[in-house]
Amino acid sequence: MAIIPGVVTNDARKYWPQLIGTLFTPASTTNTGASEWDSRIKTFQVGEGGWIDPGTGREARTPDPGLTRLSAPLIQALDAIVDPTRAPIDQRYPADSLGTFEKTITGADFTFEAPTTIRIKCLLDFGDFNDDGNGNDPEIFEIGIFSDHPTENGEKLMIAYATFPKQIKDNTKQIENVVRIVF
Repeated sequence: MAIIPGVVTNDARKYWPQLIGTLFTPASTTNTGASEWDSRIKTFQVGEGGWIDPGTGREARTPDPGLTRLSAPLIQALDAIVDPTRAPIDQRYPADSLGTFEKTITGADFTFEAPTTIRIKCLLDFGDFNDDGNGNDPEIFEIGIFSDHPTENGEKLMIAYATFPKQIKDNTKQIENVVRIVF
């Protein structure tokens, strides 16, 4: 299990005032008085982008802390992230046309470390994401954490993003990453 520091997106920071009271708090109480988890952080997505090749082979790219975007109204997919330090023709993280996989996060996947810090367990099970769409084992370098609201155009919102050294996924193993987010 790897603990990966997630970079909070600027879009998430923009919407946080609207999220207070809905993003991390219980939405309702059962008849027993126990809180029901209704996290608005709903999914994680892993992908084969998020790398750079300095000439010695692929290695994880350090996430752009600004996490700006090309044309989408919000960061809604792993391949919408750009790196403004690169030439405009080469700003897109190389996730275009590469495999991605999205999975739902449950309340049991969250651990509250401190008032401003959470950990989110992101498990790819044996049957998850064993083909990159071209018949190959996926080479995963990136992960995004997504909320289901508030959104524009009914799309999800990327809350945090992280990259890590290459992980090759096949049907003989599980991969568990824990994304640590400090707000």
